[in-house]
Amino acid sequence: MRITGSMWLASAGACLLAVAVASAADAAAAGPAAPKLEPSAAPAPGPAQRDVSLLLESKAAVDRALRYLKGTQKPDGSWQGDPAITGLIVTAMVGSGQEDLSPKSEIITKALNYIRSFAKPDGGIYGNFYPSYTTSICAMALLEAGLPDDRDLLRKARSFLLDSQADESQDITKADPQYGGWGYEKNPSGAATHRPDLSNTQFALETLKNLEAVAQEDVAVAGTGQNAQTRTELAYDRAIVFLQRCQNLKACNDQPWATNDGGFVYKPGESKAGEDEGGGLRSYGGMTYAGLKSMVYARLKKDDPRVVAAFEWIRRHWTVTENPELGEQGLYYYYLTMARALSACGVETVVDAQGRPHDWRRELTAQLLKLQKADGSWANTNGRWMEQIPDLTTAYCVLAIENASHKW
Repeated sequence: MRITGSMWLASAGACLLAVAVASAADAAAAGPAAPKLEPSAAPAPGPAQRDVSLLLESKAAVDRALRYLKGTQKPDGSWQGDPAITGLIVTAMVGSGQEDLSPKSEIITKALNYIRSFAKPDGGIYGNFYPSYTTSICAMALLEAGLPDDRDLLRKARSFLLDSQADESQDITKADPQYGGWGYEKNPSGAATHRPDLSNTQFALETLKNLEAVAQEDVAVAGTGQNAQTRTELAYDRAIVFLQRCQNLKACNDQPWATNDGGFVYKPGESKAGEDEGGGLRSYGGMTYAGLKSMVYARLKKDDPRVVAAFEWIRRHWTVTENPELGEQGLYYYYLTMARALSACGVETVVDAQGRPHDWRRELTAQLLKLQKADGSWANTNGRWMEQIPDLTTAYCVLAIENASHKW
């Protein structure tokens, strides 16, 4: 693993050593090791092995969903009068590859102009709320559209996200559980974000990862000044500190509530799934996929014990019928995050705790087709996190299907 700065290496090394020792002890007690996070963990179905009719059905489902969304666009170019929801839908529409939804089509042009109207002098792209979250999603929409005139907006958005990370520039030290994360809100001074959480952090990291090839990297100096790194690389290093504090892995998480199941919670000290029987914070599906994806984007190797522990949690809780430990709450966010995380990891087959292989692309797609409504939309009967809003939930589902069908 390449050295990426001295500020976190000592604790990271201790974490990896402790995990290795604990894993060896567990393996000796448990017997044969379970499959690890590798594309070869089980035979991956190729295009010829997958159900071609299901692929065609998924394309038809996306067509129905996009027709629905075309009909709900507002005259100002937005959906729901919200730049983040608009950004998700633009990303889904342009990603579909449909000719009438190209970056210069009338529908997309109106939507992109709406998004651009929220560009702020500080580089962010947001309205009255959620500056980091909204900037991440709007930047992804502009990036998907790929129009040359937006490159300057994207560079500024990248700088805004880097400036918004909780770190020493905001008088937040590594000892603070907030360190390295991104959050919804601004400090009362208006100077920086606070209350970081894994949801905001996963969107910020995904955006920064996708902006690597677009934005010109600024060079920063890490630690003693001997190792020159880009700002994005330094942000990844800090993010790993935050991610560790969201993971139930005692060897790496210095927070007193941590258990040892390898899954993730919403933020240090809080799980939306509450506490487990022993008083620890309960890991749950949506955040565990968010944590897995974020660790990969932050350049942890797939055989890193933290990555492997997260994937082992997923194996033990494999399902496409609910958000593990939350049921229907946040179900469609779970589907999108699952698709993006497994795609980012290069995983084709998930072998569950009973040793049964699952072609996640096929199983997820089939489940989404079952849940689509007659008008082409999706909506959750459970309204937590706004999933009762068809525009939002339909965008999640189209994006999930697009990720799932990418290597079909």
